[in-house]
Formats: sequence, C-alpha cells, structure tokens
Amino acid sequence: MKPYPRRKSLPPESETVEWKQSLGEWKEIVETCAAFATAQGGIVYVGISPKDEHVGVQIGLGTLEDLANKIKVNTDPPQFPTIDVRGPENSAIIEIHIEQNPVKPVWAFGRPIKRVGRTNQFLRREEAQRLLEITTGRTWDAFICDRFSTKDIDKKTVREYLDRIGMNVSTPLDDLARNLRISSERGFCNAAVLLFGKCPQNFFIEAQVKCARFKGIDSVDFIDERTFEGNILRQFDDAMAFVTRNTRQAIRITGKPAHDVIPEYPEEAVREAIVNALCHRNYADVGTIQVRIYDNRLEVWNPGCLPHDLTIKKLYHQHSSRPWNPLIASALFRARYIEHWGTGTLRIIKACKEQHIKAEFKTAMGCFIVTLRQQDKIVATQLGAESRPESQPESRPESQPESLEHRILQIVGDGALGKASISDALGQKEVSGQLNQVIRLLLKKTLLSRTIPAKPNSRLQKYRVTEQGRAWLNKRQNSLLQ
Repeated sequence: MKPYPRRKSLPPESETVEWKQSLGEWKEIVETCAAFATAQGGIVYVGISPKDEHVGVQIGLGTLEDLANKIKVNTDPPQFPTIDVRGPENSAIIEIHIEQNPVKPVWAFGRPIKRVGRTNQFLRREEAQRLLEITTGRTWDAFICDRFSTKDIDKKTVREYLDRIGMNVSTPLDDLARNLRISSERGFCNAAVLLFGKCPQNFFIEAQVKCARFKGIDSVDFIDERTFEGNILRQFDDAMAFVTRNTRQAIRITGKPAHDVIPEYPEEAVREAIVNALCHRNYADVGTIQVRIYDNRLEVWNPGCLPHDLTIKKLYHQHSSRPWNPLIASALFRARYIEHWGTGTLRIIKACKEQHIKAEFKTAMGCFIVTLRQQDKIVATQLGAESRPESQPESRPESQPESLEHRILQIVGDGALGKASISDALGQKEVSGQLNQVIRLLLKKTLLSRTIPAKPNSRLQKYRVTEQGRAWLNKRQNSLLQ
C-alpha cells in the first residue's frame, strides 16, 4: 500500500484533475473518465470532499475491480484506467489515471462528453460527429456495424440495385460490397446497413421517413400519415409515392387563352429534396426525416446541420459538396438517384423557378429544412388526399383505360416502379385486374418497357417510360389544353 500523498501535494481541480468524495458517485466518476479521455487525459481522486478535506474511502474485497468494470462497461470506446490506492484500506485515497483516447469523442452512458475547464460537457451530435471524423479520418457511414451480418442483407434490394447500375443481378454480394467500399475484413459498414439492410431500424432506430398531409397550412389536422422504414432505397420510393398520392395536378392561371397543366410541385425538386435528405442527413443525430405537405407548401425536414464551412447563402450559388455520408452518396450516384454532388439545391431552385414555386432553405430546431412554397394562384384539376379520383378508379370517368394510361405514365415518370408501387400511388389497396390490363396495353404500345425484359414475370420486375411514352404523354398533356 502506497503512503498517503501529502495533502498539500494534491493538485487543485482543473481541466485534468477532479475530486470525488466517495465511490457512491461512481456515475459521475465514469462521466469524468470519459470526459478526460476525450480531452487531454487526467486523474480522478476519490476520497476528497468538495471542501478540500480528506475523508477517505473504505476498500473492500472487489472494490477496485468493480470500479474498473463500471468504467469499462459504461464508456464507449471502453476505457481501462490505471487505479492506485494510497493510505490504509479503511481510509484510502483512490487515484484513477485516464489516458487521452486516440479516437474521440468517448461516450459515457450513451452520450458523448468532453472536459472543458473544471466541468464535463456533453457534446451535440454534430460536434461529436465532426470530432470523430477529425480523429479517425473516417465518416460515420464508413464505420463497421458490429452486429450486422450477411443474414441481415435484403437480397431483393441488392438485385434491384445491381440491375439499376447495369451489373449482372447474379453478382456476388461480396463483389458489390467491395466495389462500393461498404465492407472490410471486419464486416459491413454503416452504409451497407442503410442501403441494403432488411431492417436498418434494428441497428439505427431513427433511420425512418415520416410523411404527412395536413389540412390547411399548419401541422394540426392530419389527412394522411405514414412512417416508412426499411432501407433508404425503399424509403425513397415510398416517400415519392406518398407525395404523388397527396399532391395535385393543377391549372396555373396565366392570363393567356391557354392554361398550363402542371403538377402541384416540380417532381425533380421533390425528388432532389428527398434523396438529398436520405443521402446527407446526419444519422448520428436524433430525429427522423419528415416530408410535410400543406395546402400551400411542401417541406422536407432533415435532422442535423450543414457542414461547418457551408452556409445557407452558399446553397443558392455554386458550391462544393461536403456529404456527411460519402459512401452512401457514391452508391446513390452510381444508381443515378443523384446527378452530381453539390448541385442538389441548384437543381431544386431551377426546377421551382420554371414553375414559379419559391424554394427556401433554412436551419431550425436542429434540422435542415427545404420548403417548396406556392406563389401563383392554383386551380386544382385533381383533388388531394381527401378525394383523389384515382382512389376509386372503377367508379369515376377518369378510370377509363385511356385516362388510366395517362396517370400510370405520369406516376412512373423518370424512375422505374413495380406494380405494387404504381397501385399504391393510384390509391388502390391492391394491384387490380384493370391495372394489369392497362400495363399490358402500354407495353404493347411500347409506351412502357420492363426493367428485366428477359424475365417478364420476375417478382423484381419494374416498368419505366420509354421515349415514345414521353412523346405520347406530352401530346396528351397538350390535348387537355385545347
């Protein structure tokens, strides 16, 4: 047993020193150990009162082992301090020596913490993320998800992704993962979980998209509300289908003899806002992506903040891309979900300007928010979620084959969709015989094409609009103006 240090030789509390009176304060001791490890390291003295009095600690069988275990179990990465005891066992002073951890921050009880002066300060998630990137040179999506394995992969999504990027759908998963750099010898990265996981929410509970259509211009009365889980590729398809189902086609009053028939919000702008949120959100932050539709605007809320060197003002001009998740961004770029890094906000602005919709960007309540706000007087030709014509396709004139052809081509738009997604966008509970009949007719007319032409009945089959289909769609759109 080492002798007591002379009382006057103990250093005062500081950025690297803290006193604790007893082991009953073990939770505070754990937090201080994590805070020291995030900063410069330090020493915790146990057995000293806040009034600078030696009160001592009773050392029993297993006391030190229990303390070391509590520190290890409740810190992440686990900390293994050096513990010294000075003085007799019935009135000892315990010295807990903590080294600076190379990977920062260190978390205590599920929260990142750092020593600032004589106090322990919990870090905001974005600050913790930035510190992690600085000390490791890696982003959040590149870290290994220890509990995720091959059995958690959604093979259907993998095949659909391979088809979309033009690779053989039988390409081994390991080859794709190496190609996208989303795995290593230690396992799959967080990016793999979000892109191809069966249920990423088992690992990251808040990786969701919440969509709502509200009545009026405030968030009080719901008309429609859904929460979409699964991997982010499915979340994107589901969110886009929700917007299609809950927004309108409209006539813009221009004062000219012919009116413009347009969607309520530019599809390209909505697409960019949602895919950018899925791609660039800070998944280490709390909260979920939200798509909010009101009578006069559409909003996409993205948890987290902009990179520290990117301002709201810069978003309205050409700017560099600093994605929170470069591996995810690269995978989405390969699959043509995003066009070019750093151009998303400019594409939103351009698409909205052509339709006289005002695009706004702001940060509030820990979120980055994109707002598409209506400017001109709009007269609806199709109603929203409360009474969309296609929600009852067999009881309205619009359900005649030619009208349904038009609507299906509009729904498919730039992105390939399966029958179930098309049916959902039409407001149908299931794929109807009429829908199957019209899709066959569109294929025969070469207005639609299959994504897997060699296997017409594949359960992975999706449909995309052909160039001839786009021409037909434009011609019919113009005929509605006559």
